[in-house]
This record gives sequence, structure tokens and C-alpha cells, in this order.
Amino acid sequence: MGLIGRADVGPPPGQEALESVPDMELLFEDIRSIGDEPWKVIVWATGGDFERYESALAADSTIDTYECLTKLPEKRLYRLGLSDVGQRQAVHSISVEHDITIIRLTTTAETEELLARFPSRDAVARLREACLERDRRFKLLNLYEEKPMKNDGGFESRYGVTTGQKEALRTALENGYFTVPRETTMDEIAEDLGISTSALSTRLRRGQQALLLHTLAQERTI
Repeated sequence: MGLIGRADVGPPPGQEALESVPDMELLFEDIRSIGDEPWKVIVWATGGDFERYESALAADSTIDTYECLTKLPEKRLYRLGLSDVGQRQAVHSISVEHDITIIRLTTTAETEELLARFPSRDAVARLREACLERDRRFKLLNLYEEKPMKNDGGFESRYGVTTGQKEALRTALENGYFTVPRETTMDEIAEDLGISTSALSTRLRRGQQALLLHTLAQERTI
């Protein structure tokens, strides 16, 4: 059974630029390379002064090139080409080598938090070694086994949520059932789904229970 781990693995390439905009957060989107070309990291940036960030990128020793791919009112998508210095700091090749799958990677001026799926404890150890060799931190925040949960629908997702429960939860979320104040009622959601209110209530409760058991309840170090 695989492991889900969350760790602080900073500082990453591009940290110098982030320090000039301490309110900014980067959300990893993709990373790619062709042949022997340097890694290019694609990230969403939010919460900071984009012009100041771009000026700082031009002066960052770990960044060779940058390009803004998408401009939205509150966020921008950037492609960052790593310099030789940035290449030496990067640990993505270790993730590829040891079959570590990135689920979420967020970066601020203070930390880079990785949520990933590890095939074994040895893979966790290899990533830790790679970070330390590159003068990066590796602080394991939590680690738990990824286990399927048997329920009404069987083993249908990594969160143990059945298709019916997932549909009910998404419909409720999209229609504002979980907002404060609520923007819809159980009766309206049930009508949209073509099921009874009692059936909807059961799906929502069991779906929420499965999500909690597979996320918050498992955030412990093993």
C-alpha cells in the first residue's frame, strides 16, 4: 500500500524572487524538460504584486527565463526556466526516479509544502537525502498509509467516496448548500438529482464521513 506524505522541502529555486513579495503564493501546475534542456516549472501566482515579482525574477540567480502565460484579475500563470544554479537545487529528477507523485506543491517566501504519494518509506528517505544534499530543508509534517475504505459503493475512489456520494457532494457544493448562509435546500438538491431527500441526506453524511476518515483523520505520523 502506498503512502501519502506532507513535508516542507524548501527553499526551492525562485525563492529569492518570492522574498521580494512576501504575500505571494505559488501553486505548482507542471514541470517539464526536453532532452538535456533545463527544467521549466509552470506555476500559478496569487496574492502579491505581480510587477514586483516579475522584476525580482529577472534578478533571481536560480531563474534563467520567465514568461507569463495567462493573466487573470487575481492570479497569473508563469513558466519559469531554471538556471544552472536552479537546476542544481531542483529535486524533481529524484521524484521521477523514485516514482514519487506530486499531489500538491505550494510555495511562499517562508516555506515550500509538498503533498505527495510515495511508493515506500525508502522513497521518502531518498527525497530527504536529495533535499539535504542540495541545502534544502526536509521536515516531514505527516505520513500515512493510503487505504481504500469499504462502504456502500465498494472501493471506488482514494477517498472511499462512491459515485453517488461524489455527485451529491459536488451538487451541494456547486449550489451553495455549504455556504453561510445556505443558498439552497436539501429538497432542491434532491429534486435536481432525482432522489428522495432522505437518500440525499444519507449520501451527504456518508460522503463527508469518508472524506474526513481519508484526510483529516489520517494526518498523523506513522
